[in-house]
Amino acid sequence: MVQSFKFAVVRLAPGGVRDERINIGVVVFQNDGVDVRLPRRLDKIRVLSSAIDQAKVRELATLINDRDASLRSSGVEDAEARFRAIGKIGPLSFSQLGSFSCSSARDYESRIASLFQHVVDPEPAPKTIRSKRSRVLTQLKRALREHRVLARPDENLHSHRVVSNLSLADGLVADLVLKNGKMHVLETVDVSDPDTSARKAVTDIAVSALVLEQARISFGEDQTSSRLVYAASCSVEAAAKSCLDAAAHQGADLYNWASDQDKIRLITSITSLATPLETKAERLRNAGNRQHPRLRWS
Repeated sequence: MVQSFKFAVVRLAPGGVRDERINIGVVVFQNDGVDVRLPRRLDKIRVLSSAIDQAKVRELATLINDRDASLRSSGVEDAEARFRAIGKIGPLSFSQLGSFSCSSARDYESRIASLFQHVVDPEPAPKTIRSKRSRVLTQLKRALREHRVLARPDENLHSHRVVSNLSLADGLVADLVLKNGKMHVLETVDVSDPDTSARKAVTDIAVSALVLEQARISFGEDQTSSRLVYAASCSVEAAAKSCLDAAAHQGADLYNWASDQDKIRLITSITSLATPLETKAERLRNAGNRQHPRLRWS
């Protein structure tokens, strides 16, 4: 059975010159009482004042229940009337009433959690993209830079040069991406250290394969060209081979960084697709041409 509930956001406003306030909880008006929810930790109130006692704030919140019980015992049952009558309790006040509907206790808890996420809990810090550190990726980027096809830090995919660390989805970041007709996505795996365990090698390859799969989902199967560049030690070669074969089966072109032939083939394929940066001589020449255009005779 679907039930509807009225709710309000509980706010803390100590007053004073600053006139600041923060959302610290939610109160839901039910037929037989109120459901007052505060987070397990109230550390966020310190942004208003370090002198505010968290225990005192929780004690004030219990007064919401007491005042509502008193109102219901006196015959006030309507949620909106109870809301208006409770009013303000010390530094605690309420937002305007909102409403939500649910059909089960689980659905009810889900709606409460959603309210906390949107209006009570602090916003999560933006995730920082950490660059992968590996010998293969470092050497590959160096080669692309020497060929002048690695994008500058302020350039994006529209430069038609190779961009580093492109976020595809939550937690999935492509090592290198070039846009030219198709999206050319490059992932690198370096398990060349003899001390690398077979389990870690399998995990690293699986993560790269997952990134390439996400790229195909994001950009489209027909619009994505996947390349997996790897270096593996002899000790994990057998375990790595089966995983690499699986990645190839999913559509990735494999390049063994230890193979000069593969290395040349990879660099040649990328440089032929990318737009190289101008050399200093080219910049000067182009600047001169713009300043002194050729005369056109009619």
